[in-house]
Amino acid sequence: MTPTTWIPSHQSTRTYVESDHGRSFLLARLDAEWAHLRTSRRAIRTARTWADRYPDHPLAHLVADLSDLDQLRRATQRSDGAERTDDAILLALVELSHFDELAGRIVLQHLLPALIVQATRYRSFTERTDPIAQVVPAAWLAIRSFDVQRRRHHVASSLVSDAVFQAFRRPLRRRNTEELCAPSAFAATPCHDGPATALDEFVTVLREADRAGVPSGDLDLLRQLVRVGSPGLVARQRNVTPRTVRNHRDRAVDHVRTALAVAA
Repeated sequence: MTPTTWIPSHQSTRTYVESDHGRSFLLARLDAEWAHLRTSRRAIRTARTWADRYPDHPLAHLVADLSDLDQLRRATQRSDGAERTDDAILLALVELSHFDELAGRIVLQHLLPALIVQATRYRSFTERTDPIAQVVPAAWLAIRSFDVQRRRHHVASSLVSDAVFQAFRRPLRRRNTEELCAPSAFAATPCHDGPATALDEFVTVLREADRAGVPSGDLDLLRQLVRVGSPGLVARQRNVTPRTVRNHRDRAVDHVRTALAVAA
């Protein structure tokens, strides 16, 4: 199989995927959209208004004389001397994206190279569909729901991880849990004999903690945090504050550690 590659250009933001399945139609559409959007007068005017929301912030200085949205995309990938500005600018754009789609579109453009690399690793699991078409919508949801108050570092890698989990890992986990095995298989060899993943180890820990008497409420919260990926989102689902979720999480972890230490 011909490997899928991303070919960046310093003169363009066009993104390519070449494979046996051909070029991704979604990426072609995103390329065309970005080529138009990046110099759109309306988009530039909108971006310049962000200086009022973030005065004395690196973002404000960037948008003051903005002429091309690609300047913002590039700014999320650099450092200025010893002071890193990429996370600060990216975090501000992610926060803006919660109510401004233009900011979210810039963040998505920044994430595309990493999303492509990650998505192609799951091509064998999505032979009938374009993996890019699965990870991009997941990335959009990850951007618009990202907990900017709690997750202030490694923003790009966290967003990519969230998108990949939603697009591929969660469906794979659901598929694995629904797989049927013959009764005799449980007395012989496991259905999956590959190396244990972090998720497998997490499930094992929770199973042992349950046997050791850890309250089900603690275990349910830990499962929900892994499933959703953000204390802020869990807080909204439970109608409590993120601080309440974090405190409950810390207590739950302590309960699991104590129970497993006693059981050992």
